Amino acid sequence: MTAALTDAPPPARIGRLGLVAQIGYGTGQIAGQVFRDVPSLLLLFFMTTVLGIEPALAGAAIFVPKLVWGVGCDMLVGILSDRWKHRFHRRWWLLAGVIGSPAAFLLLFHVPADLSVMGRVAYVAAAFSLYMAVFSSFSVPYLAIAGELSDDPHQRTILMSWRLVFTAAGVLVGGALAPALVQSFGGGQPGYEGMARILAIICPVSLLIAFFGAGRAARQMGRAPAIRNDKRLSFSGAVAVLAAPRYSILLSSNLLQLIGSGMAYASMLYFLTYNMGQGAGALQLIGGLIMAACGGIIVGQPLWVNLSRRVGKKPVYILSAIGYGVSYIVWSLNADLGTTVAYGFCFVAAIFNSGWALLSFSMMSDIAGDDPAHAGLYSAAWIAVDKIGFALGGTLLVGLVLSGFGFDSGRAMAGLPQSDEALTGVMLAFGVLPGLFNLTAAALYGRYGRH
Repeated sequence: MTAALTDAPPPARIGRLGLVAQIGYGTGQIAGQVFRDVPSLLLLFFMTTVLGIEPALAGAAIFVPKLVWGVGCDMLVGILSDRWKHRFHRRWWLLAGVIGSPAAFLLLFHVPADLSVMGRVAYVAAAFSLYMAVFSSFSVPYLAIAGELSDDPHQRTILMSWRLVFTAAGVLVGGALAPALVQSFGGGQPGYEGMARILAIICPVSLLIAFFGAGRAARQMGRAPAIRNDKRLSFSGAVAVLAAPRYSILLSSNLLQLIGSGMAYASMLYFLTYNMGQGAGALQLIGGLIMAACGGIIVGQPLWVNLSRRVGKKPVYILSAIGYGVSYIVWSLNADLGTTVAYGFCFVAAIFNSGWALLSFSMMSDIAGDDPAHAGLYSAAWIAVDKIGFALGGTLLVGLVLSGFGFDSGRAMAGLPQSDEALTGVMLAFGVLPGLFNLTAAALYGRYGRH
């Protein structure tokens, strides 16, 4: 490979990451968050209310590609990025996302109109499989890069705080702009197609900025090209690496939180539409709520960074997980308090959400930074669990809960209200169950986790 591909650094300017490099790296999270959030927020709702697919079947059509293609591609990319890092820097994987992300978005929501119901299910499952492969190609190396850019645990937390700032920007795009685009393009199938065309531009641009930002950061820190390692990691060896208690307990706690977050996110539109009685106005309201959440994420960053430096990362992680879980339980039980109170709940929950997200990523990057030979493997498992958790909670479990409590897709397509039993199912899926998952995660890491 050429010197450009190995990112060989100049001998000078070895030190702390500069602001431009931190921001440049963080910008890539816009694409990562959009790829993660848009299907979680909109795809199940799109399949049930636009395509007319029963919730449990629609949830399965999303969950299976996430489980098979998403996790499989995550592990493959993680292992290959470890094995090939002596040939080229991990940042070059981001270009796969630059190239593939437009096609992934365009195909996912452009469902042919002449297909039968099962044909639509098969089409979405196939398109979502491609979407997951593209997501893996850039998300796993992107996370692994963070642990390699600094040896200072606190600086990794700062770097991750920038990542969370751009998470807020990605949440704003995926959670507020995307529904607004659906509405502005007329709703229904044309609305979702128009939204996909805009996102197909935003995502590659953010990844391209991150590509150059990561290169600048590597040069600033004086990172030498990786040494070739011909030792192949066996399956049992990979399991042993991931099963180490320091990593596996953190990963397990994160999985529980992600299941809960996935359920809350995927059922939010249902909660706003039916339990809060917003009807067609839910797409407009959710934009405001997402903006409130983004404000909470940004406000929370200096708080959590400073607090973790004073008292340690583990206590802050546990505190924020508890706060997040309690916030959603209380919110879901008070749907009749109106939109103003909903904005307050969303803002507070987002502050706590940003805390456990920041500290979990920071602790994971510490582990990867302490064992750079397996950084890609750690990141692959982390991203895979992220997808499993969001898929299990946000599609399969939500679909099963809604179907089990009698949610009627036919009535939804006709704009009719749901039964009281169905509203109970929405309430459970949106707040009670997500809250319990987060409280369990806090208890697990508080009892067994170590950092």
